[in-house]
Amino acid sequence: MSIIEIDPARIDDELNANGYVIFRNAELQRLSEQARSEYEACLRASPLQATREKFHYSSLAARPWRKLAIGSSNGLGESYAQNLQSIYFSAENPAYPALGVLFKEMIRIRNSLMGVDPSFGSNPDRDRFWDACRIHHYPRGGGFMVTHRDTHFPQVIASQIEKPFYQICVLLSRKGTDFHTGGGVIYDGNKQRIDLEDAGGFGSLILFDGRTYHGVEDVDLDQVIDFSRTDGRLAAFVNLYKVL
Repeated sequence: MSIIEIDPARIDDELNANGYVIFRNAELQRLSEQARSEYEACLRASPLQATREKFHYSSLAARPWRKLAIGSSNGLGESYAQNLQSIYFSAENPAYPALGVLFKEMIRIRNSLMGVDPSFGSNPDRDRFWDACRIHHYPRGGGFMVTHRDTHFPQVIASQIEKPFYQICVLLSRKGTDFHTGGGVIYDGNKQRIDLEDAGGFGSLILFDGRTYHGVEDVDLDQVIDFSRTDGRLAAFVNLYKVL
């Protein structure tokens, strides 16, 4: 049973016109509440690794990987300044059932829009890509990601499998509760700034593509940064990463 029904042609039309699409419904909201709780438990239990510390996607079936993403070089193509932590998950890990359902729904939507097999990304040996299911967590006290367009992922996907790129995220925090200033922004087809925390908010699914400028503005600069805290600005992603 799908949580969100999509029409790829209509979504493409809306992306061409506006640069982004937002979906919201009660079922996604409930799932997001459960996923957020699982994430908080995982954060408390997972050691924090350095930005350049390496891991292999196959290890995620046994345990998530929590790492910093700080600096102006992220190792995946274009360079842009950022300050956050990420936890990478396997969508098949039974310890995190709600996160698994959320990631699988996001993957289903992504693959439908791309026009690939529904299971694409689940078998890296076959597909040469893997599902990078993860939560981006921007801490209070200065979490941010500079405004940019996604150029690396569209180029890799186009060159390897000749398919279009779509970015999908689900917001898992509340402005005014988890943080108070800053947060996610996007620039629409008319180059107007859209505050995603106001336009979407907790439990909303945001869709855009490689043409769209987006970022995360400084989160709560009146606080002292602490990566062990569970508050801050959070969002789920399911990019396809190329097997290296």
